[in-house]
Amino acid sequence: MKTIEIVQEFNVPLDILLKARQERYKHLDKFPELKNVRIVEEKQDGNILHQVRHIAIGASAPPILAQVLPKGADTLLEESDFYLDTNIHKFTVMPSDRNDTLFRIDGESLYERKDENTSVRKYKINITSKVMFIGGAIEVAIAEIYVNSLKKDQESIKHFIEMLQKEEL
Repeated sequence: MKTIEIVQEFNVPLDILLKARQERYKHLDKFPELKNVRIVEEKQDGNILHQVRHIAIGASAPPILAQVLPKGADTLLEESDFYLDTNIHKFTVMPSDRNDTLFRIDGESLYERKDENTSVRKYKINITSKVMFIGGAIEVAIAEIYVNSLKKDQESIKHFIEMLQKEEL
């Protein structure tokens, strides 16, 4: 198992960060970097916002992963629950056929206030692969991609926040 821990800081109050986290998917025309993500189910049950997303990986799959994914399996399945009362986001990502033998990503992120004008997002992510002989290499490759994706996601949120502040949406 490979574990990633990341802390990202945003120079805005927590309520603005939370709004940006949720609302930007409603404006995909302005965020081409999010076009590979499609929300296929969303429902709120009390304080829990449940989402199912499809993530198209296409050519961005690392070569080692492309070797073991079935032909045409270029979409990942993400199931997540965002707890509105605690600002904790729990998620699982795996191949769309739910084959968690190839790999499984289990993560949790916490959105919290650092001070009056600063918020943070803290991630802890576990990546596991049970593929014989190369499972460890798959975990490392996915971890590298995930770290880069989270950096891009942070920039996307910052960009969306700028747009919110300019009231371009």
